[in-house]
Amino acid sequence: MAIKNILVAFNGSEASENALLVAAQMQKKYAAHVTGLLAHEGQRDTFARRPWVPENVREIIETAVQSEETRLEARFRGVLGTAPQEKVHWITLAATPDSTVAQYACMYDITIVGRHMANEPAETSLHPERIAMKAGRPVLVVPPGDLDPSFIDKPSVLAWDGARAATRAMNDAMLILETKQRVDVLSVGTNIRLPLDGIDVVKALGRHGVNAVRVRRDKGARRVGEAILDYCDEIGAGLLVMGAFEHSMFRQELFGGTTMSVLQNAKIPALISH
Repeated sequence: MAIKNILVAFNGSEASENALLVAAQMQKKYAAHVTGLLAHEGQRDTFARRPWVPENVREIIETAVQSEETRLEARFRGVLGTAPQEKVHWITLAATPDSTVAQYACMYDITIVGRHMANEPAETSLHPERIAMKAGRPVLVVPPGDLDPSFIDKPSVLAWDGARAATRAMNDAMLILETKQRVDVLSVGTNIRLPLDGIDVVKALGRHGVNAVRVRRDKGARRVGEAILDYCDEIGAGLLVMGAFEHSMFRQELFGGTTMSVLQNAKIPALISH
């Protein structure tokens, strides 16, 4: 079994462009269907409900919005140009971006989203961590900047503390981990749940044919998120898999935490699951 149904949330931001490139790479590797989703809410719909807005203004706004929708769809189809046409799909909706992507994510094996960018227009802005929380499905978060095209063939790192979120992430990522030549199961610090009698995470992965290696690192003076990302840099990882928000998402957004630290600073795609 492999990934066969991919959703990519595409709004044209720099990180979103990288998310699209990742989707194209995964389509080639897994021969999967890829659906691009543009969800936006903005002044077009607000103005359309106002009786005092002149018709010519409505038409100008409608034309501008349709032009941008057409441009983004063309970009999406262009990047997926080598994929079979019957496996490339596009959806445009005037709706709240995060909630809409989360609803659609329930129907896909994986959803790929660019990291939230501060300069994104509010009407198309995406927050992958909120999408993962709402959808209950794995979300692959892709950073902006230069993307190594060979990332898909590099080793993966599974951040592991034995807790519920990490377990969920491991199982949600299994379709990807089964295709990797090497998976490092990384634990940082001492707050790690002991394995159960008769089975541990390496043995569980091994029964899926995954070549998993157990790795432990001291946290030292660093935060856990920093230690995880340092290890990914050290081995040249192409993917990080981790559970998201074992503690309150509100608390992490307000005070900082491992999930937000990793998502804001990762140089490679990070698959999160809650």
